[in-house]
Amino acid sequence: MGHRLGQAYDRVWTAWFADDAVGLRQLPLTVSFLVVLVILRISDIDGDPAWLTLAVTLVVVVQLVGGLGRWDRWPKAWRSALPLAQMVAIGALEIGSGLVLASFDVLLFLPVVSLALQREARGLVLAMCGSVLVLFAPILLPLTAVERVHPAMHALVVLLVLGLVAVGTHGFVGVARDQAHQLSRARDELTTAARHLRESRDALRGIMAAATEQGFVATDVAGRVVWASPGTVRLFGRPEEDLVGLDVAQLVDRTALAARLSELGGPDTGPDTGPDTAPAAGPDAANRVVLGSAVTGATHVAEWPVTLPDGERRYLELTVTERQALDGTVPELPGGFLVVATDVTVRHEEERIQDEFVGLVSHELRTPLGSILGYVDLLRLEEDRLDDEQRKYLGVVERNARRLSALIDDLLTSAQIVAGRQVLEGHDLDVVQVVRDVVENERPAAEAAGIEVVVEGDAVVPLVSDPDRLGHVVENLLSNAIKYSARGTRVRVAVTTGATPTGSHLARLLVSDEGTGIPPDEIERVTQRFYRSRDTRRRRVRGAGLGLALVDQVVHDHGGVLSIRSVPGQGTEVDVTLPDLPTR
Repeated sequence: MGHRLGQAYDRVWTAWFADDAVGLRQLPLTVSFLVVLVILRISDIDGDPAWLTLAVTLVVVVQLVGGLGRWDRWPKAWRSALPLAQMVAIGALEIGSGLVLASFDVLLFLPVVSLALQREARGLVLAMCGSVLVLFAPILLPLTAVERVHPAMHALVVLLVLGLVAVGTHGFVGVARDQAHQLSRARDELTTAARHLRESRDALRGIMAAATEQGFVATDVAGRVVWASPGTVRLFGRPEEDLVGLDVAQLVDRTALAARLSELGGPDTGPDTGPDTAPAAGPDAANRVVLGSAVTGATHVAEWPVTLPDGERRYLELTVTERQALDGTVPELPGGFLVVATDVTVRHEEERIQDEFVGLVSHELRTPLGSILGYVDLLRLEEDRLDDEQRKYLGVVERNARRLSALIDDLLTSAQIVAGRQVLEGHDLDVVQVVRDVVENERPAAEAAGIEVVVEGDAVVPLVSDPDRLGHVVENLLSNAIKYSARGTRVRVAVTTGATPTGSHLARLLVSDEGTGIPPDEIERVTQRFYRSRDTRRRRVRGAGLGLALVDQVVHDHGGVLSIRSVPGQGTEVDVTLPDLPTR
């Protein structure tokens, strides 16, 4: 019953404020007139029939015109004529009743409010003018013989009340209209934003569903999976319901996870109790290894082996970034981390085959090269028996043999590092002394190229590092700086010391030159193995593209940071920061 009454009320309310409901809005005064006439009849008050007839006629005409008029076509300004006619009808009723006291002025509130509700100020002015006419006309003009009680005072009081009601109604309705307009506009904007959000969500879902070669995994702040894309299901060989709820560490190979935990000095992962069992070190410690630097707000990229339920082994590159929860939304997907998994199994296999081939060829080349260098050394022992031309030929053979030997060493070192067979051995050393030894070895090449090498920084820089691999890093950086510098320029090598938050040593090596520089689009690629820049190929600079790749790998294994800044035509600056290696 209550629900039906509510529906009926809503229908009446909607109909009342409809733009063409002019006749419906005249109905309250028409009904009030009928009630007043019935009261006059019951009270045996005859009054003046002419005035009463005029009043009834005006009310009936207003009701008929309001109900039957073509208000959808007529100008809206004509609607003001109806309340004004009602006010005249009320005045005629007051005069025609013949009462000593003005009893029906209260009916003026209905047309006054009707006019005051109009948006323009014209309605308010018409309401006050009509009120003055109806209230003061009977006083100023001899329209009735009835002697009223204090008619002027009564008219002023009623006019004051009507004025307050009209002004208050007009102001209140104006404010309400403005607020309704703002709410309507806000609702439209919210509806549009919600539609765009739904469209974006649907588009994102479509993209995620189509990205079958990449997997997207959302985790909470603790590293527990809360959502997985269809691509993730394919890459890991598990349905989504099995993936959700796992720690991110449970997605990768347990043996590889244990090895990396051991490298970081963490506890072992414990015995293997199944693919869905968390490591004994606890999800926090294991998850932090997989999430890496993303826990501090950075982007972490690492390759992980993954064993599928059917035994297939894959290699995935996991890119981890911090993911913030959206403000002001239902926390269906709280903040945490986003893991993007890319299948690099094919690339990994190609690199493995390439490394095996490089290692095999390098070993095969070393034997004849060793014989060549051995005979060169023997000839050097009898050098006084050689003439100038023979010494010249011997120098060419020795120089090219040693260059080939250095290239083979780089190839073997690269293959060993990538295969994980090159382990850094930590020893106490002075980085400045390592740098000075390398500079001394490279001085002949620098002098031949007309390059001045300057060593700057602290007098002593202690560090726990692998002296051979550190020397290799300095040698590659310095030889590159000399190789790409113009004659007459300077290469600076700055070595400074520092400390980590835990108090261990931190060494910074800065090698800068005034050479040709590296184009911005090639900065990220110069650390790839066998990559040579366009300028290097154009100028036919000798090299195999291994130097910076070896530097990058050694710095990575050292736990350090390598950054390269370059301006084409002005020079390059390579910045290496290395912490202490753990002693063994």
